Amino acid sequence: MQTKNRHIDGRAARYRQLAALLDIEDSHYRRLLRLARRQNSYMKRQDVDRLEANSADWARHLPGADQARIVRERHVAELALETGVHVPPGHISDLLDYIEPPIRREVTAALDRLRRTAGRLARQNALNRNLAEFCLDLVQEESQIFKKCILENPAGCYGGDAQAKSRGPGGFLVKQA
Repeated sequence: MQTKNRHIDGRAARYRQLAALLDIEDSHYRRLLRLARRQNSYMKRQDVDRLEANSADWARHLPGADQARIVRERHVAELALETGVHVPPGHISDLLDYIEPPIRREVTAALDRLRRTAGRLARQNALNRNLAEFCLDLVQEESQIFKKCILENPAGCYGGDAQAKSRGPGGFLVKQA
């Protein structure tokens, strides 16, 4: 009987470790979410220097998030093997039926936190992607208008003092990025 209790206690510890790994992964994704929100703000303000620094921060922190995910996936695979069930990568919920209720609540809470954060990060990345595409389309459109103006009527873009007019071709405001 004592051997069985040790086995159950050992399994409980391994599932608690899973909850801890989920929390570690969540903390990495929350850091990336903060960076993604900053990226959005910097793009809106056209703050190239901060965008560059943010990109460097992203590159520095992304490998940690990837590593946390890999460690968690390996742990889930080991738990599945120990439990004797097949669990595809990323399907932690398939293991929940094999966990004692108090520990199941811990794992479920950690999993829910991770899913919420990952969902927010995915949404923010999609917003950033849309904003970047919009900015690129706008730059392309404005550059085409400016190019047309230069080729057709250079005097329309520059004043008599050879300085750029404060308003560009077609009434567009001209601002250096």
